[in-house]
Amino acid sequence: MSFNLYDIPKINLCLLPTPIVALNRLSDYLEGPQIYMKRDDLTGVAFGGNKNRKLEYLLADALQKNADTVITEGAIYSNHCLQTAACTSKLGINCELVLSGIEPSEITGNFLLFKILEIPLYIVNNSSDRKNYMREREKKLILKGKKPYIIPTGGSNALGALGYINCILEIKNQIKQSNIEFNYFVHAAGSSGTQAGLLIGKKLFYPEINIISISAGIDASYLETETVRIVKEFQSKFNVNQDLSRIPTKIVTGYEGPGYGLPSKEMVETVKLVAQLEGVFLDPVYNGKAMVGIIDMIKSGNFSENEKILFLHSGGGPSIFNYNQAFCKQIP
Repeated sequence: MSFNLYDIPKINLCLLPTPIVALNRLSDYLEGPQIYMKRDDLTGVAFGGNKNRKLEYLLADALQKNADTVITEGAIYSNHCLQTAACTSKLGINCELVLSGIEPSEITGNFLLFKILEIPLYIVNNSSDRKNYMREREKKLILKGKKPYIIPTGGSNALGALGYINCILEIKNQIKQSNIEFNYFVHAAGSSGTQAGLLIGKKLFYPEINIISISAGIDASYLETETVRIVKEFQSKFNVNQDLSRIPTKIVTGYEGPGYGLPSKEMVETVKLVAQLEGVFLDPVYNGKAMVGIIDMIKSGNFSENEKILFLHSGGGPSIFNYNQAFCKQIP
């Protein structure tokens, strides 16, 4: 059968379509191509972000399965976990979070928001411990007569990918109204769900656009493997007869600084630059580093002046408060 996005159950949680805005002062400053921003930090629930798009499909599936408790995972300040907790609160579903790291001595950023939402938190040492702990919680809840529903890291599976398949279709419709054609769509890559959705959406709805995925510190081979896995899962789950086997994945690395979640001098300077020129704050983990990459690529002459770049602001704003020292002192 042919794939019909509108046949798939979805809960309308987001404020859509999110706007596309021209970054005129940044574009002039760089003397390069015109840069636009897709403001998915304005999706509505909590402080917005890309995961809200995925949760429209994931939580619809959870409700169809009569789930009463959602369990998900992430790093100690995970924006995915915040958006999941906020969306489940809006729907009246219980939520539990399995977080990896050290509980902060100063309660700020997303950790403060978890406390405000009064979501049960289970903290483990490493990211590799999270999945096993989620399964343990699932078993305990089932023994209590509950119906738990597990959402993977970043909402990155075939259902979650639907959020960004829908986003590409949304962009295509916005283009029809504005008569602006984009040559590139640039985003930060983490758990591969957004990337998989964008690549499938490109294949189905907007083949003319080139997708550039800039790693936030995740190994490129892992990102590619996960993207292919989600694409195959999607094709199998929805019995899609279009050939998705040769979707090109362009993953750019080298802009992650010391590593995932670790600040760099370039990231700090870039977040400040965009804030001072455009009044837009990028998060330090994903979008800040992706913007480091796109600015360097522009300065290196990878794009012509008449090309148009659309940059995804995927949210994560509250995490900036966890990096106060990086922004207040010089990083060598």
